[in-house]
Amino acid sequence: MRKHRMSSLLICCTVLAASVLTAQTQSWDLNIKAGLLLPGTVTISPPGVDLDTETGFIAQTNLDALVAPKLSVGARVVLASTSEEISGEGATVYSFGGTIKARFRLSSGWQVRPGIAFAYQLCIGESFEDVEGLDLGLIFEIVKPLNAHQAVLADIGFISQPAGGNEDADVTFAPIFYLTLGFEFGG
Repeated sequence: MRKHRMSSLLICCTVLAASVLTAQTQSWDLNIKAGLLLPGTVTISPPGVDLDTETGFIAQTNLDALVAPKLSVGARVVLASTSEEISGEGATVYSFGGTIKARFRLSSGWQVRPGIAFAYQLCIGESFEDVEGLDLGLIFEIVKPLNAHQAVLADIGFISQPAGGNEDADVTFAPIFYLTLGFEFGG
């Protein structure tokens, strides 16, 4: 069963990346960001328990293609880690999916890119069965171009899991915010 899920995931990510790369684009960019995943609450039902998480680490990479003058679509990979507040038990979150972002250039040359993210999410922990789910998130990137092909950026956003779980329980969480900084290059 696990091999089937991973092959389906690989196929979906490959198709998404290929569609981004072959789209009729004016430009593309690749960014790498890292930062803090802020505390949040995870709900496990049954038995209807809420677990609070601690501040953790998040890293992500995005490959975006400009498909219209102020719109990009992209592929996204996220890696995050956190731990449960009381027990200290850790969990690692992997997210593979896509993004849609608006792109607004300010008169100063800076860019603002609000967007949405959607992805397959896999949570792996030390003391529970793997949890799969749907990640829906928001993105708000602030970009300072360094030259025509490089930029630095900050991203304020969130990950969530409105639907998901494993054979034992439904596992969901409301938005858990993050703050990241990174570097971007493109063509």
